[in-house]
Amino acid sequence: MDTGISPVGKPATTKTVVDKIKKKKKRNRIIWISIVALVVIIIALIIVKSGKEKPVTVQTEKASKRTITEVVQATGKIQPETSVKISPEVPGEIVSLPYKEGALVKKGDRLAEIKPTLIQAQYDAGVAQVEAAKAQIEQTKAQKLTADLNLKRTKQLHEKALASDADLEQAQQQFDVAVANMNSATYNVQYAKNNLAQLAESLRRTSVLAPMDGYITQLISQLGEKVVGTSQFAGTEMMTVSDLSVMNAMVDVDENDVVNVKLGDTARITIDAFPDRTFIGLVIEVANSAELKGTGTQDQSTNFQVKIRLSGFKTGELRPGMSCTAKIETVTKADVLAVPIMSVTRRTIETKKETTADQASEVGKKKVETEEDRSPTIVFVIDKDRVKSVQVKTGISNNSYVEITEGLKGDEEVVKGNYSAVSKELEDKKLIKIDNGGIGSGKADEKKK
Repeated sequence: MDTGISPVGKPATTKTVVDKIKKKKKRNRIIWISIVALVVIIIALIIVKSGKEKPVTVQTEKASKRTITEVVQATGKIQPETSVKISPEVPGEIVSLPYKEGALVKKGDRLAEIKPTLIQAQYDAGVAQVEAAKAQIEQTKAQKLTADLNLKRTKQLHEKALASDADLEQAQQQFDVAVANMNSATYNVQYAKNNLAQLAESLRRTSVLAPMDGYITQLISQLGEKVVGTSQFAGTEMMTVSDLSVMNAMVDVDENDVVNVKLGDTARITIDAFPDRTFIGLVIEVANSAELKGTGTQDQSTNFQVKIRLSGFKTGELRPGMSCTAKIETVTKADVLAVPIMSVTRRTIETKKETTADQASEVGKKKVETEEDRSPTIVFVIDKDRVKSVQVKTGISNNSYVEITEGLKGDEEVVKGNYSAVSKELEDKKLIKIDNGGIGSGKADEKKK
């Protein structure tokens, strides 16, 4: 039996306790129902929210008329038009090397001196040989004169029958021998002089002279070094003299681009050593033979060397071997319809289409599906708050814009970014949100107004 006391001090009955329990259960049931209902509402909101299409944020720009210059870009080195490798003509030890690398020299300046001891001795011997030959010719002249007098005297005696025929023949023979000896001595003198001239030239060649005005762009040999002359094999390369008043950019152009490059094309050259300057040049030579690099590797490339004549620099300002980048302007078109190059993309069509080439033909051959059919070139045009894809054909392009030859009429607002949206996310009737960050045009500007 319950002996509990009620709040007013009276004993609690069994009925009162039961009523309290029922009220508590009812209150708990209401709480749980409310919780379940709240959860259901939250789940429903999530489902509704998830079912709502999310817009893709894009940047746009209007298709407009522009002047486009197609550019072929290539890298290479700066090289002088004329560069001469200097080697000695005679072997020996370098005893004089007056100029340092980078020095300006004039044609005829003495660049180096080879020790002439051996050649000098040979020259002195040659001088003595010439003098000996001259003395010999004087001796033969005297012998000829004696033989001539003897022959005349013998002839007179023979006419008077005081000398025999044998005496006359002997006198004539002695005269002929004297003449031959004199002629031989004369030839010996000429030979000795020629030999002396060669030795004099060898002695002169011990001095290495500058072949032209220019700068010593490379100094290889050092004072005291022994070198080999060009008369012996290839000779020792001592230094390089270059004319730095005429400089060229020697760049390697890819085989796919070289067909667009022609003589006389303008090029804009940037040199790593002069980051704030742009040099102007003209294409003066395009190689006919390719240069293969990385043969047999995954980095194999086929390039053609293009020579670009530079202008707008001071002599000696540019140095051989400087790295450069050339932008060769191959084609320029004015007032053509263009869109940002980022606006153009290709989309692969999975459903293969086959069209009959000639319906009336008995053969009924089918047209071969082209790459353009499988992956058409498209741009996305703004259509209110959505986009539609438009198939286009393109022409020339530069680093920023591409020419549109078919598909657009002009003044359409096209999507130009971001890259992920243009290349992957966007599709026909896709909801978009334009955010040009203050640089847009067209509808984006209208919305901001």
